[in-house]
Amino acid sequence: MGSTLNKKYALAKGLLFGIIILLSSFAAFSGGVGLDLSVCTVDLSGPFGLAPQAASAALTALGVTGSNATQLLQQLNTSLADIEEAYPIEYFPLPLVGGTIEIGLPFIVIDKVVFSGGMINDSILRGFANMVGYSIPQPIISGMQVDLGSETANVTADLRLSAFKLTSEVVKHLDLLIAGIELGAGVDLIQGSIVPTITVTASAHQTEVNAALAAIHLDGLTWTTFAAHVSAQIELGPPFLRLIIQGTYLLPLSEESGWWGIKSGKVSGKIGLVIRF
Repeated sequence: MGSTLNKKYALAKGLLFGIIILLSSFAAFSGGVGLDLSVCTVDLSGPFGLAPQAASAALTALGVTGSNATQLLQQLNTSLADIEEAYPIEYFPLPLVGGTIEIGLPFIVIDKVVFSGGMINDSILRGFANMVGYSIPQPIISGMQVDLGSETANVTADLRLSAFKLTSEVVKHLDLLIAGIELGAGVDLIQGSIVPTITVTASAHQTEVNAALAAIHLDGLTWTTFAAHVSAQIELGPPFLRLIIQGTYLLPLSEESGWWGIKSGKVSGKIGLVIRF
């Protein structure tokens, strides 16, 4: 008799647990907020393809022609080929620091709408570097002396970086108490710029130096992308606090870039924490 009661109790307990899991699998959370570190890729194949052209124009402006120019351009091409072999220039990672807002929806297919954003700039990069005990000088190069034969040129250089990504998407959420899966689709606005600031003082060759700097189009390292995307996300933790890992594939709908032809990469991802309530 006791054995039969124990079996019925175990069966009822298992049934109750199963019902809880089933209900939680289809529950739409009322909302949430999160913080994350994401990676937005950048396609640098355009700049790598245009670099020899810009270098050739700069050398011509400086009056470097013939075999000397040819040798320098060959060295540049070799260096570019080595970099392309060693790094994924079509998916060059650009880290972004951001956050997420989730708004629950009482629909069957769509459980919530999610708005997220991330950004990076040179100030944030310098802040992270200081946190790990590494200092990035500002300007990066200050008062460097370059021997031009008949005179010495003074070079100062710095770099400003700014990029952001804004995303909105609708999401289907499946949950199993301590883990979850999300499938989403939405749109993105991505924008970035890299602004090198180079000052060269060379009184006897100032005109040529200025022309060379103009030839490399330092103001052309910009890009803007409007894209659609699909995403998949894995979650771990209790329903109210989750570690999330997400991957996204982008389909660009509209793109603009400066002279160097930088574009957004087609993949991105993020890792972070979300609090739901």
